Amino acid sequence: MNRNDLRRVDMNLLVIFEALMFEKNLTRVAVKLFMGQPAVSAALGRLRDLFDDPLLLRNGREMEPTVQEVAGYSLQGAARGQTAGDADA
Repeated sequence: MNRNDLRRVDMNLLVIFEALMFEKNLTRVAVKLFMGQPAVSAALGRLRDLFDDPLLLRNGREMEPTVQEVAGYSLQGAARGQTAGDADA
């Protein structure tokens, strides 16, 4: 993804992505963000297309991030000055 691709990103997708990384469940994210579960699922699909990566994979009743996304999410938090425990702040 290059800089021009980032200009086309719907910032709401990043809010959904962050909630998915924390909750690891589409239905809980939908409730938390006052959305329907199909809308969260569609947003995850758009994120997967955008980043050309599965991002989160189903593991039982939860969604587990891919190895690349764990590293990327940790770097994103560090860039914002947060640690993993500060995700709610």
